[in-house]
Amino acid sequence: MEMMHTWYGGLLVMIFCSYLIAKACDVFEASTNYLGRNLNEGVKGATLNAIGSSLPELLTTVFFLAFAVQAELGRDLAASIGGDTGSAIFNSIVIPMLVIWFVLASGITGIAISKKVILRDGLFLIGAEILLLILLSSDYITHWHGWVFTIYYLIYLSYTLLFMSKSEGEAEEDDDEERESWYEKFLFKAEDGRTGRSLLLFFVSVFFIALACAGLVEGCKGIADSLQIHPLFVALILVAAASSVPDTIISVKDARKGNYDDALSNVLGSNIFDITISMGLPLAVFLVLTHQKIHFVEAGRMLIDVRIMLLIITSVTIAIYYFSKKMAWKHVAGLGVLYGFFIVYAIGAASYYAGESSLLGSISGAFIEFLHQDGGVSDTLRSMANSITGSW
Repeated sequence: MEMMHTWYGGLLVMIFCSYLIAKACDVFEASTNYLGRNLNEGVKGATLNAIGSSLPELLTTVFFLAFAVQAELGRDLAASIGGDTGSAIFNSIVIPMLVIWFVLASGITGIAISKKVILRDGLFLIGAEILLLILLSSDYITHWHGWVFTIYYLIYLSYTLLFMSKSEGEAEEDDDEERESWYEKFLFKAEDGRTGRSLLLFFVSVFFIALACAGLVEGCKGIADSLQIHPLFVALILVAAASSVPDTIISVKDARKGNYDDALSNVLGSNIFDITISMGLPLAVFLVLTHQKIHFVEAGRMLIDVRIMLLIITSVTIAIYYFSKKMAWKHVAGLGVLYGFFIVYAIGAASYYAGESSLLGSISGAFIEFLHQDGGVSDTLRSMANSITGSW
């Protein structure tokens, strides 16, 4: 379709896909709430909620790789990583900001979050981002890169499940609660068979999320082609925001119920999932099936500033959450400024790589050129990565 190759056509497709993800997310949340009813707050947020709500990021990586032509494989992998990275930044800043805003607006004076949850997930997240920074500086990407990220997530998941105890007893269900939505009425229509019906709703919602993610990828490419910019920068902002709808909805609902640990552990757990499984598993499977490796020198150099920005923003936000006794309005404002800074930088970087002359492009370009100077950060990371992955 000709409209798909215009910026407004691609944007309309992405808006519709975001709406579809939001609706499918409601069904998904109802099913995972029932399936995870016996897990405690921190475990449920970091596992079921985080894994399920990050399916859009995983599926966008799948479709970026599946739709890529051979000559643009490195470019499209970079775009998919940009979407995962942008989603992690969105999750770290925007979702907590919205959670705090909704809770404070309801009259609660502040939000206290378990330091144990922040420390556990925060350290694993920083470790995943360091792994991303180093390994993706390789000249070539092989299936072993994907398996390393996948194994890292399995270590995190095992640690979470083994060292966090389950809540005592089963949560009581309110069978007399009025069910307004069609999927809730379907799920709770009878005592028997609820697990089976929740699984059915789960897979139906995942199917529609997959359709929406395919649309996000095509919309992203349409916008990038029409504006003549790298799809990485479209994915970094628009795909990231659209694919983070499930995380946003689940975290806000958890916070409204008073489940603040779930609200934050979902965000941090989702980020770990985005950086490891969402990128690593599809990459590993794709390269095993196609018996190839991806030349990544150019794309990797373009991604280095984004990966460093992710690590900086994550470290700052985790420090804010850990050292604040209670989250208040000043944190909402601070997080908003931090995300605004990231958006401005991303726009400037896109302008710089497109060869445009602009103030934002000059500012972002100065940082990028600093990273790429001879013997600098980029060369050091590339040398380090190749020494690790040279035999892969």
